[in-house]
Order: sequence, then C-alpha cells, then structure tokens
Amino acid sequence: MPTLNVTLPTARYAIEIQSGALAKLGEMLAPMLPQHRALLVVDSTIAATHGKMAEQSLYAAGYDVATVHAVAKETQKTLQAVQRIYNVMLGQRLERTSPVIALGGGLVGDVAGFAAATFLRGVPLVQVPTTLLAMVDAAIGGKTAVNAPLPDGGLGKNLIGAFWQPRFVLSDPQVLQTLDIRHLRCGLAESIKHALIGDAELLAVIAAESPQLLAHDMDALTHLIARSAAVKVSIIQQDERETGQRALLNLGHTFAHAIEPISELDLQHGEAVAVGLCAATHCATLLGKCDVAYAKHITEVIHATGLPARVRQPVGYEPLLHAMMYDKKILDGKLRLVLPNGDGSCELVHDVPIDIVRQAWTHVGAA
Repeated sequence: MPTLNVTLPTARYAIEIQSGALAKLGEMLAPMLPQHRALLVVDSTIAATHGKMAEQSLYAAGYDVATVHAVAKETQKTLQAVQRIYNVMLGQRLERTSPVIALGGGLVGDVAGFAAATFLRGVPLVQVPTTLLAMVDAAIGGKTAVNAPLPDGGLGKNLIGAFWQPRFVLSDPQVLQTLDIRHLRCGLAESIKHALIGDAELLAVIAAESPQLLAHDMDALTHLIARSAAVKVSIIQQDERETGQRALLNLGHTFAHAIEPISELDLQHGEAVAVGLCAATHCATLLGKCDVAYAKHITEVIHATGLPARVRQPVGYEPLLHAMMYDKKILDGKLRLVLPNGDGSCELVHDVPIDIVRQAWTHVGAA
C-alpha cells in the first residue's frame, strides 16, 4: 500500500495507492473533509459500477451526495460541461468546504477539477482516478482545464484552466481490472514519458513487464503506478506552476496535442503521446542531443506495449505545425519543445528550427 506525499508551497496532500480502497472512500475522506454535502462527478461509463460503489461509501460516511455523470470525450471537455456541474453545485447549495470528488480518467478529473477551482473561488477537490493514465499522471499536480475552439475551427487542448491542487488522491489499482486494454496502454505511454524524464531504469521495467501489465497483474500495476507517479511528484515539488522544470512533463505532448483532435486518426490521448514521444526523440537525434540507438530503443519499448509509433494514416504536416503554434510553451511567437537527452533526462529547447520539426513529423507518418 504505497503512499506518496506531495509537499508544495500552496498545499500538502497524500497519494494513496491501495487495492480495494474505493469501497472505503467515504471512510477515508470523512476525517479530512468533515462536510455533509459533497459532489461526485463520475464518468458516465462507470457510473453503474465504480460510481455506485463510491456513492454507497460516501453515503455510509454521512455525506449527502449529488452526482453528475460526465461524458469522457474531448469534444465534451468544454465550458458548457463545467456549467452543467455549476448548475448542480448551485442547486445543491454546495459550500466552500464541500468536496468535489472526480471519479474517472483524466478528462473527468480536468473538468471536475476546473469546476472545483472556480466555484466559490475554490472548493476542496479529491481525485479518484480510474484509468492508469490518470493514476500515473493526470490526477497528480493540480492542473485542471477544458478545451477551447480555435479561430480556424480546430480544437485547442487545455487552453482554459487553472492550477488547483487536490486535497487527496486515491488510486485503487483494482478498478483497472475493468479497464480495456487500449486505455491501459495509454497509461503506459505516460509512464514511458516519466521514465525518459527522470527514471531511466523504469524504461527497462516497462519493457520487461509489459505482458504482466497488459494482463492486469495487480502487483506489477501497483509498482508501476507508485514508481511513475513518484517521477511526477518530484517534478511538481520543484515547480508547481510550470515556470521551469515542470515543462519537462510535456515531453511528446506538443506533437500529441496537434494530432489528438483529428477524428480521422482515432487517437486516444496516450496513443497520441506515444507518437509524440517518437517525434520528439527524432528531433533530438537531428539536433545531436541523443543517438539513433537510444531513439530506436524508445520505439521498441513503445512497440512492446502495443502503442503506435506513427500515425495510422498520412496527415499534412503544415496544419500540424499551425496547431503547434497554439502550444502553451510558445514564447515570443517561437516554438519550444521538450526533448530527451539520451541519458534519462530531458531539456526544454528554445526556438527549434521548423525544418527539424517537419522532419520529425515525416518520421512519424505525416506527409
């Protein structure tokens, strides 16, 4: 039962990783959040299963629970979705001490988290991730956001948001038994990213234990969650608001955010990140920051997990370059990318030449 403690200038909280703990959610929350009203925002696809278990646990602990079913799709990650949550909050007369509990993957955590950050200028947030991706990454660190439509008709990922740290994070690996293999792989993409940022040995662990991880082995998953989450905790404790070091957690994401909204590609977030990691690594080889053998090893690990290393069909790279210019790391109109160094570390590289980026896109299948 690993516990990670997060200590920041603005908050302190625990990340509890405990199999079977969802049934004890209310019991665990009551001492730290003694309020009778609570809001549960749950992914609609798990409302009848994990959602019911969470509700029963909260009721048993004395909470008067209002539940909102959220649709976990990028197109539904909007201000309108947040407004629907506000409407329930207002109808239930939630107070500043009333907790909002996000039960689901990263999309649900983002939308519920943004509602919690902005309602009454901030109410307590509890993250209860039910996907591997959220357990190792999205539920940790206090980033909340929704998407915004771009002037050209595209979708801007996470452009409207706030930093709002949770009061508690509960990761129950047992709920991953019902997670389909595709979404399990998506979590592995973020763990590979963490390995490249701050735990070089983790890359070998993921490669060696991929069969057990993909078979939902609880011991392997618990170890992976704890080790991968520890990398993110280390980074955010150095830089809570992404003024420097935390930008490294965006490795692969500038590429990923450009391709993820393209419906024809049918990419989940983790799949887009896997392609983005390959593109970023190719950039690094072209700039002399890592060698070809290292880039090949990363691609081999991605293949071992069943994740894509290239887009499924060709897309024009000019629209992709245009989409990248909306990235939050843009400075003075110039593109900055997080790139691996080949030694288990990464760096934020300023003003990467556009020709290098084009070659990276070509490497992963853009035309």
